[in-house]
Amino acid sequence: MSQLKPRCRLYLQVVAPFTAKQESLLSQALSAFSPACVLIRLGTEPADNTLLDSLVDNIQGAGAACLIEDNVEASADLGADGVHILADETLYQTARKALGESANIGVACGLSRHEAMELAESGADYVAFNTPGQGDREDEFGRLSETVAWWSEIFVVPCVAWNIADRAEAVALTKLGVDFIAPPTTIWDRDDALEALGEIDQAIGSIRREA
Repeated sequence: MSQLKPRCRLYLQVVAPFTAKQESLLSQALSAFSPACVLIRLGTEPADNTLLDSLVDNIQGAGAACLIEDNVEASADLGADGVHILADETLYQTARKALGESANIGVACGLSRHEAMELAESGADYVAFNTPGQGDREDEFGRLSETVAWWSEIFVVPCVAWNIADRAEAVALTKLGVDFIAPPTTIWDRDDALEALGEIDQAIGSIRREA
């Protein structure tokens, strides 16, 4: 009997400033969809630490990993599970030394196969692939699909497809072996945000892939 990969899961992103609407939507999403991870993107303005503490607690209390974008110090201070950083060896080693071996450290690789391989070999917990978003969508999605298929065929380190809001694209990438789908932060601005997330979550969760 062939072995099956774990089901593909949602990876959510939220960005400061955190509005009451966004907090409410995130709480509902955590309850309804059981995402694997939530990334907190702090932005350029100082964030309220009390609010951040509560946000981290809510995310972890729901059983999801909570990562902070590009801020090792904030991750440690808030008791988050790790960080999401650019695919840079020096940045990675600094984060690993500061947060320890048990921390979850993911790296954003664009479409660079070389950087993804290097950081995975160094110990990154996942690699995230995304397109520049400046060219023809069909062409860019084709390049992303090729990268995901190549990675999933060769490597065991999980990969994330970044900024995917379209259900059909999420399904196609899941069939190619992607481990997590990360919708863009703009999805929270939609009137049907929860419905859109639910459609993606249900679709990717129903697909079983051979390991």
